[in-house]
Amino acid sequence: MDEQRKTLGIITYCNGSQFMEKGYYKKLTLIGRKLGIRVFVFSPRRVDFERRLASGYIYRQGAWQASTLPLPAFIYDRCFIGPSYRHYKPFIEKLQNDPDIQFLGHGLSGKWQVHQILSQSPALKKWLPDTQWFSMTTLFDMLQQKRAVIIKPAAGTHGIGVVRITGKDGAFTATGRAQENKPFRKRFRSQTELKSFLTGFMGTRRFLLQPYLTLHTPDRTPFDVRVLVQKNGHGQWETTGKAVRIGVKENITSNLHGGGRAVPLSDFLADIFPVQQRKRIEEEIDQVTSLLPSFLEQYHGRLVELGIDIGIDTNGHVWIIEVNSRPGRTVFRQISDRMARIRSISQPVKYAHYLMKERVGGY
Repeated sequence: MDEQRKTLGIITYCNGSQFMEKGYYKKLTLIGRKLGIRVFVFSPRRVDFERRLASGYIYRQGAWQASTLPLPAFIYDRCFIGPSYRHYKPFIEKLQNDPDIQFLGHGLSGKWQVHQILSQSPALKKWLPDTQWFSMTTLFDMLQQKRAVIIKPAAGTHGIGVVRITGKDGAFTATGRAQENKPFRKRFRSQTELKSFLTGFMGTRRFLLQPYLTLHTPDRTPFDVRVLVQKNGHGQWETTGKAVRIGVKENITSNLHGGGRAVPLSDFLADIFPVQQRKRIEEEIDQVTSLLPSFLEQYHGRLVELGIDIGIDTNGHVWIIEVNSRPGRTVFRQISDRMARIRSISQPVKYAHYLMKERVGGY
């Protein structure tokens, strides 16, 4: 097997020699060495497509060193959807369309796409909240029925831009986190005032609208369950680990970027729900994580890993809140689950190793 086909390229946002997740990529490098795989980090914007060369970085001798290498045959996409993505998208798509390059997985394009796919599953749709594209008309129609709704950016991350809106006696309250990730709470005396605020808040971004779900503890602390599922060294889906993310009381989401913390799942549920209800909740979570990855992959195309965010409301109903194709791994460090943390880092490299052997019929 030539060096090009034994190289795992990681595409990410680079500003000169600065790029995120350096610690994670260092660990991927060390795991890759044990399997005979070279790990190479580069920006999609720094590719010479005519000469089929990429400029990036390799971790060696204790430091990240600039290198120019042939385009790798296998790529792990870590370009997160966000403000920078539009500058990288054309180059990522060119790499994806290259017949000599295989991506470990193709990133999900947004919450609406995922919801539409999962809604086609008779088994999964019972766990999906009603989700619609935001419009002012739909907002006020839903508020009349539900009294409280959630709006969220169709392509947002880390809970930023998620807002709960409640209405009573013609007045409204909006609670959420702004672009600076700071919590806010605002009151409006009329539909006109609320419309004016939302128009400025949303700008040109597209938002989704859902009923507000009571995804909190009895003392109103928000929480959700993060399950990481990944392809293993045999090309099969496997659950790497589960953890509960607990938010801050004044927030409406439990994302760790909003000041939350993580705890083990079973211990947390045992403090809130009776034994039989807890067992049923855990069984449903296992059903979701067993069914969802392969169904989503069937319609979307190849995936390598998923962070599945599951909500549990005050009645014990399980909800699929969000699915992320570029998940983080912080929760396992916070709950001191060493095996889950190790697996979360090693699985992408082991899966790449599996694809390399499959593609060339073994070394």
